[in-house]
Amino acid sequence: MKKIVSAFLMIALLAVPVCAKDSTYSDIAFPQWAKDLRRTEIIMFGSLPFVTLWTTVGYSLAVKGEFHSPLDKSSSGFSSGDQARIIGIAAATSVGLGLFDLAFTLISRKIKAKKRRDTSADGVQVIPFSAERQEPGMPQSPPAYLQGGLESAVF
Repeated sequence: MKKIVSAFLMIALLAVPVCAKDSTYSDIAFPQWAKDLRRTEIIMFGSLPFVTLWTTVGYSLAVKGEFHSPLDKSSSGFSSGDQARIIGIAAATSVGLGLFDLAFTLISRKIKAKKRRDTSADGVQVIPFSAERQEPGMPQSPPAYLQGGLESAVF
């Protein structure tokens, strides 16, 4: 039996480079909504272990009134109902974190796009400064001894 399993694994591992297709991903390969959905998924599932740990600690302090270590396997501190509530609270919190990040990302992207649109090159008017024509209220040009830089400044 061990020989069959090892032969199967050897064939599977050797066949991977032959079957693998060399493709590079670019920004055009995936639409933005797919990238946002993937980021939300990563945050939701990535935060679940940490949220579960802290939910267990918080639940034991709030409901039981004492600290039950979630990593201690020797004591049975939680009933199956307690465990179901802890997992439910942790899952809901993880989903909330993922959706909050999605909303925050979408709103900040819209704000940045609006700022870019408002400050586009079409709306900017450049008026060159002419030394001969001084507008009233405009600052005068600096004295000649300050125009050459620091080397020609008189102290």
